[in-house]
Amino acid sequence: MSRPQPHIVHLDLLDTDYAKIAAGETIPDAKKQRLSQDSYDFTRLGKHIARYRYGGLDQQGQDDILCTLGTTAGLFTRFDIEDMNDRLRQTGCFYLTPGERQQVINWLTDELGVDLERE
Repeated sequence: MSRPQPHIVHLDLLDTDYAKIAAGETIPDAKKQRLSQDSYDFTRLGKHIARYRYGGLDQQGQDDILCTLGTTAGLFTRFDIEDMNDRLRQTGCFYLTPGERQQVINWLTDELGVDLERE
């Protein structure tokens, strides 16, 4: 019986970028202590942030991560999510409005001390 050949996926990432994504973004301990430790998986949040920063994503990919972070933080209401889903149905692609993006970016800066513009 022959073994199936492994499927190789080529990533358009530098090895260092992949390592940064795998390691995740470090969230300062002082910021972690301000938030409920039981409400957030800081390791997972850090991996999302690193993927946003180093993943070479297009705007839709970045918006997907920002939406995940915003949902985790409880920034979006049920109506916000319905609006996002309506936009997806109407346009065929997922995107956040500039205000929604800014809301998540502000939360990351204020609550986690993470500036997405810096490396």
